Amino acid sequence: MASYVKGRTRFNLTMNTMCLLLSRSALLLFAVLLGNSGLAQSKFTVNGRLKIEGSDLSGARAVVYKNGEKDRTITANLGKFALDLDLNANYVISFEKDGYVAKKLSFNTKVPADASSGGFTPFEFAVSLFKQYDDINIVVFNQPVGVIRYENSLGDFDYDTDYTKSIQSQLQQVLAEVAKKQKEEEQQAGATAKAQAKAEAQARKDQEEKAAAEAKAQAEVARQAEAQGKAEKAKEVEARKEEQRVSAPTKPTPAAVLVAAVSREAPEQPKVKVKPEPAPMARNYTHAQAREHQDLRRTVEPVSVEEASRVAQARAVAREEEPVIAVVAEVTTVRDEELVVEPNKVMTVIRLETAGVTTEYKKVIHKWGGTYYFRNGDACTQLQYEREALPEQLAGATPRGKMD
Repeated sequence: MASYVKGRTRFNLTMNTMCLLLSRSALLLFAVLLGNSGLAQSKFTVNGRLKIEGSDLSGARAVVYKNGEKDRTITANLGKFALDLDLNANYVISFEKDGYVAKKLSFNTKVPADASSGGFTPFEFAVSLFKQYDDINIVVFNQPVGVIRYENSLGDFDYDTDYTKSIQSQLQQVLAEVAKKQKEEEQQAGATAKAQAKAEAQARKDQEEKAAAEAKAQAEVARQAEAQGKAEKAKEVEARKEEQRVSAPTKPTPAAVLVAAVSREAPEQPKVKVKPEPAPMARNYTHAQAREHQDLRRTVEPVSVEEASRVAQARAVAREEEPVIAVVAEVTTVRDEELVVEPNKVMTVIRLETAGVTTEYKKVIHKWGGTYYFRNGDACTQLQYEREALPEQLAGATPRGKMD
């Protein structure tokens, strides 16, 4: 028998009662230890999908925090991934990408001692990240957008509906403003695309006109070259003909032609009247008598002369071809810079207008120290901002103030 006193009450316990109590305590302790061992080995599996609105998953990451400390970072296969979470712990998974609003999910894996024997259904979820806008208040996203915990009524994990209702109105307001911004960007992108298409069409037209002018100039040069070639060829033909005429033997001029020529060239003699002699008396023999070996006929020695060419030699005419001067249109860039000061940030807005196309650059400096750069609403690097938007980087840019 054993006994002990608590206050003024005295308890008497028999040996059998004590043995029974010790046996039950040992069994309970064994069950608790067995249950704790099962919990330590059990896992809660979550299957997630990440989507980036208007972009891809390059540069995206999922940072896993366990009990307030960073546990791991996932950068691959975020389109569809699986995580095994330990039970009886608090997890926060932060989905992030530069230039986009980060979203967090909270997983409370604490479960009752008798709830892990049958296992848990893998939890399915999807997260979509949208682009960050400077003029939209995103404080609501500093806290998780959803809390998942064990629901006794379901015997499994599910969303905490009370928490979801508490931030639902704030989330809807932000999402409405984001949808408005996205619509404005689509309209601006459409106008920009239209202006760009117009500029490209004009550039193609100018290029075609330039090509036509160059083709016309080349055709004129070819025509002149062909005409010059024909003239030179004709000149060569005439030169060969002249050479053939000079080298050909000269035929003697007929005597009759020379006599006629001499008679034409001789001066006319004065006419003298001669009295006719009296006719001789008739004789019985002729006056003419033949004499042997004598030829008293008049002879003319042949004269050789060279006839001048009747073909005039072609003269070379030198012509100077006018150079083709290409007209290059000068492109002017108009620069408009504006400084916007707000309670929580300072924005520098630079607009560059070239050929009817306007490009907007923003530099946003937050009071808490963060600095962001944007080009036409899209996030860009500091190097791109400084290279394209700053005045000293723009050749031929014409600055224009806000009052212009």
